[in-house]
Amino acid sequence: MPSEGRPTGVTILAILEAIAGIYYLVTGVGDFLAAAIIRSLVSPGIPYNIMPMIPRVLGVGLSIIGLVSIVLAWGLWTGKGWARMVALVFAIIAIILSLISFHIIGLVISAIVVYYLTRPNVKEFFK
Repeated sequence: MPSEGRPTGVTILAILEAIAGIYYLVTGVGDFLAAAIIRSLVSPGIPYNIMPMIPRVLGVGLSIIGLVSIVLAWGLWTGKGWARMVALVFAIIAIILSLISFHIIGLVISAIVVYYLTRPNVKEFFK
């Protein structure tokens, strides 16, 4: 799709998703570095594999989330139909998590994203 046909809201969502993806990747790499530092500082009496395990697991998880976010941002930017569906599913999951945690701002933002992605002109862009 040509960029002049992309709705402004989709452009904003794609950019925010890309920024989030980069953040998660950087944070994931930081967790790997933290694991290396912890491993180098661990006392000889403590099993060295246990201490850095949490940052390693977080690093893997955050890196995967970052990569998925960057791919999703590309899909939103280029108008891929799967990207709209994935963004809707993620927003619905965020609504559920916001309800569970009583996070009103997250709930409102996610509801706006769901509403926006279901508008006819936005759906048309993703065909």
